[in-house]
Amino acid sequence: MMENSQNDSNETKNFSVEQQDNSKVDVSRRHFSRLGAATPILLTLASRPVFGGNCLSNMMSGNLSDPDRGQCGPGWSPGGWRNPVGEINGMDTLDAWAAAGYYYGELDGNDKSSCVKGNGVIKNKRECYSGGSVYADTPLPGSDTRTLIEILGTNDIKKHCITALLNASLSENTGGFNYVLTVNQVVGLCNGSIPVPGGLSLNNFLDSTWI
Repeated sequence: MMENSQNDSNETKNFSVEQQDNSKVDVSRRHFSRLGAATPILLTLASRPVFGGNCLSNMMSGNLSDPDRGQCGPGWSPGGWRNPVGEINGMDTLDAWAAAGYYYGELDGNDKSSCVKGNGVIKNKRECYSGGSVYADTPLPGSDTRTLIEILGTNDIKKHCITALLNASLSENTGGFNYVLTVNQVVGLCNGSIPVPGGLSLNNFLDSTWI
C-alpha cells in the first residue's frame, strides 16, 4: 500500500511539473501572438541580409520549436534586468549584465542611510547601487548621460531599446537561449534604419519580444 501511495504521489508531482512547463510555453506563445498582424511584413524583412541569422519568422509563426526555422525565445523584461537579486538565463542578474558586456553598478550604499543595516551591512537593493554603464557606452542612437539602470526605471523609449540590447548582447555572448533580435537589428530598429514591422510602435514591438 505504501508503494502504491508513493507512486501516486510521484505521478501527481510529475503531472504538476508538466502543467507548469506547458504553461510557460503557452505564455510565451500568447505573448508573441500579439504581433500576428505583422507577420507578412516581418517575414519579408526576415529574408533580407540585415535580418539574417535570427528567429523572427519563428516568433511570428507561434511555433518556437520548429527545427526548420531555428530555435528562438523571448528575452527578459526591463524589470528583470533591473532586479539585482534576480536571475537571467540561469545566472545572477549582475553576472548576466557582465556577460552582456555591461556593468550594473557598485553596491556601495549610494550615499543613502536607508541602504545601510543596523550592523553596517549594505542592503542589496537597486537603489543602493551607484555608477554602472551609461547610455553612451552602448551603440544605441542619441545621447544621454544617465546610467542604463536609471533609464530602465523610466517610460522613455530608450528603456525598450536598452532592454532589447541587453537581451541581444547576452544571446550573442553566451549560450542557453537565442533572442529573436541581433544587436545590429536592435540598433537599426532604434535608429530608424530598419522600419518597425506591421505599423506597430517601437515600444509595442520590442515589448512583445520579452516576458
